[in-house]
Amino acid sequence: MNMIKPSSIKFFIKYRFISIIIILLLLTEVNLAIDNRLDSPKNIYNFHLVVDFSLTMIVFGLIGCVYVFYRIYKQWIYSKRKLAIIYRLPFYTACTDFLINCNFFVNMLHTAIYAQVWDDTPCKIIGALNWAFLTINLCFYAVIAVITYLRICREINFNYGKYDYKLWLIVIAGSIIIQLINLQNNGKREYWCAAKSGQINSAIILFSTITIVLTIILFCYISILKKIHKTINFLRLSLPSNQDDRSNNRNESNANNDRIDGISALERYSEIEKRATKKILSYITMFILQWIPMSISQGARLVLNEEPWVYIMGTIGRSFGGIGNVIQFIINEGFIPKSYNNDELLENSRSNINNNNENKIVIISEGGK
Repeated sequence: MNMIKPSSIKFFIKYRFISIIIILLLLTEVNLAIDNRLDSPKNIYNFHLVVDFSLTMIVFGLIGCVYVFYRIYKQWIYSKRKLAIIYRLPFYTACTDFLINCNFFVNMLHTAIYAQVWDDTPCKIIGALNWAFLTINLCFYAVIAVITYLRICREINFNYGKYDYKLWLIVIAGSIIIQLINLQNNGKREYWCAAKSGQINSAIILFSTITIVLTIILFCYISILKKIHKTINFLRLSLPSNQDDRSNNRNESNANNDRIDGISALERYSEIEKRATKKILSYITMFILQWIPMSISQGARLVLNEEPWVYIMGTIGRSFGGIGNVIQFIINEGFIPKSYNNDELLENSRSNINNNNENKIVIISEGGK
C-alpha cells in the first residue's frame, strides 16, 4: 500500500492555507451540486409537494382513461362492432387525455428520479408535445360545441366522414396554428418541460385560447338550452283544447285523444330537456374544473410567479381531464353498458305535433361527450 511521503506532509503543514483553500473549494463544489437539485434541503418540501401531487394526478388520470377505453370496448362488442357517436366522443376525449397524461408522466418521471428537468433538446420536444396535446383537447371541446350548435339551432348537419376524419382535420389544423405561434417558447421550467421560464408569450397564448374556447362553449350550449326550452313552450301552446275542437265540429273523443297525445309528447320532451340540461351542464362543469385552474396558472405566469401552487394549478389542468371524463361518462351512461340504435348525439325528431321550422323538436340522445 502506498504511503504518503513525509515531505508531502511537511509541505501541507508548512503551507496550511493551501490545504484550507482546497478543502473549501471541495465543499463549495459539493454544495453547488446539492443546491442545483430540486430536492435540496431548502426546497425539499416544495419538491415533494409538486412532484408527488403531479404523479398522483397522472395515475388517477390514466386510470380514468383506461376505464373509459374498457367501457367503450365493451360497448363496441355489445353493439356488434358499431360505435355510435355518443360513445365515440368520450372515447376521443379519453384518447387526448391519455396522450396528455403519458407525456406529462415522462416529463415528471425524470424530475422525480433526478430532481432535475430534462436537458434542453429533449425538453423542447416534450414541451412541444405537451402543447400539441393540450391544444388538441381544447380545439376538440370547441369543435364539438360548434357542431352541436349548428345542428340544433341552425339545422345544419355536419358529415364527419369515414372514421370522423373531417372532425379531426379541423381539430388538428387549429392545434397546428396555435403550435406554430408558440413553437419558439418551448423549454425548461423549474419542475417540468413546457413553456420555458422568463417569457410570458406562451402564457398569453394559452390563457387567450382557454378564454375563447370557454366563451364558445357557453354561447353554444346556452343557445341549445334556449332552443329546447322554446320547443317545450311551443308544444305547451300547441295542445288542442276541447272548446276549439268542438267549434271546428270535430269529434270530442278525437279531440281528447289528440290532447292526450299532446300531453304525452310534452312530458316526453320535458324529460328530454332535463336530460339535455344535465349533460350540457356536465360538459361546462368539467371544462371549468379542468381548464380554469390552468388559466389561473397562466395568469400567475404573466407576473413571472413560479411558486409551487402555480405548478399545482398546472397539474390539475393537465391531468383532471382523464378524471373528469370518466366521472362524466359514468353520470351519463351509468355502470352498465347500454345499446342504442341511433348514430347521432343530437337529432331532430319528425313530430306531427309541430310543423313549424323554427320550432322543430330536438332530441338529446342518451350518452355524453
